[in-house]
Amino acid sequence: MKKKLIIILAAAFLIRIALIIAFKTYAHPVKWEFEEIINNILAGKGFLYGNFLGASCRSLTTPLYTYLCAGIYLLTNHSYLAVLLLQALFSLALAAVIFNIAKALFDEDVALIAATLVVFHPGYMYYDVFNLIPLSIDSFFIASATYLFLRFKDRPTALRALLIGGIIGLGTLSRGMIGSLLPFLLLFLFLFVKSASFKTKLKLASFMVLAAFIVISPWLIRNYTVQKEFVFIVSTTGENFWRGNNELATGASLTKDGRSILGLWPAGFQEKVRSLDELGQKKFFENEAFAFIRRNPARFIGLYFTKIRYFWWFSDQSGYLYPRLYLVIYKWLYSVMLPLSVAGLLLAVFSGNNATREGALLIVFVLMAVCCMQSFFYVEGRHRWLVEPLVLIFFSFSISKLYRFLFKKRSEYAAGR
Repeated sequence: MKKKLIIILAAAFLIRIALIIAFKTYAHPVKWEFEEIINNILAGKGFLYGNFLGASCRSLTTPLYTYLCAGIYLLTNHSYLAVLLLQALFSLALAAVIFNIAKALFDEDVALIAATLVVFHPGYMYYDVFNLIPLSIDSFFIASATYLFLRFKDRPTALRALLIGGIIGLGTLSRGMIGSLLPFLLLFLFLFVKSASFKTKLKLASFMVLAAFIVISPWLIRNYTVQKEFVFIVSTTGENFWRGNNELATGASLTKDGRSILGLWPAGFQEKVRSLDELGQKKFFENEAFAFIRRNPARFIGLYFTKIRYFWWFSDQSGYLYPRLYLVIYKWLYSVMLPLSVAGLLLAVFSGNNATREGALLIVFVLMAVCCMQSFFYVEGRHRWLVEPLVLIFFSFSISKLYRFLFKKRSEYAAGR
């Protein structure tokens, strides 16, 4: 089985390389805000983004991917190809982690199906080939934290608690929202881990929190030193929160016709935003969002559940930035995947195997953490892709069950004849 997995992973890696060469994205990838900051770091200007809504920003985005790429560029003479290959390798590592989770919950057949679906997932293929963005890296941290906790719940030790906290800390430095895993996993610890006393659970929870804090604390100290006040990871949380919570919010980052949410507001509002500095913008957007919530609590709740629906389905803005055919194909695939994944989850939860049931519930807690936290802000399709590899485990379980049922029936029919 491991040989099959290696062959599948190798094939997926080679296909990514072939697509990178065919589309020449090694020379012209899609660059996000990380690229400007990386160039400024390499030029000796520090962690700087020159113009975000008119402001010069020193805490615009997360540091892990930014400094990782800066190191790669320094060693490879600014090779985009090297970064694209790194992203591809993280997709392979993600598939390997999913294989181990599925194997622990079910069996090797299910694990192989799940790993194959993950490594050939169209979203990861697209981002690995065309974009300089840490989607596969963020997903790897989420899946790794899940796998480590899956092992931890059966044998909770201090070392494993520290590892989980450390992984969540690293993930938070890659995408701040990953930090939301910690309270959900701690809740799971107190509710479902029966092999430890309450006092021991408190101690293990403390180790997780401490390890996560130790990992992220250098960046928190850096932000405080630079900004002269506390900034948790990035300064754009205020704008992201407001984007999903205002009178004109759609739940996504764009309108149906592709306009930004900020672009819908009057010129005076936009001028006010552009007159502020980095932290001024952060506070202004936070104040505006909370004022909206106080004035319109029902609208806020309605938007929140709309974003949850967008997270698990599609928004009206889905596919706007991509070729229409991509969305059509993916939507058909997802329409099959979602109900079968729910069926696989229910089969796992109501199975007679306690380990399978608890493992399935653990994944549910992780899915809830990401979905519930992201829905406080705004939701796009790629946000679901952060956890879709975990969902594919249950889809694979359903596929395996269906195949065995149909094959067994056909064998019985043939034997009867």
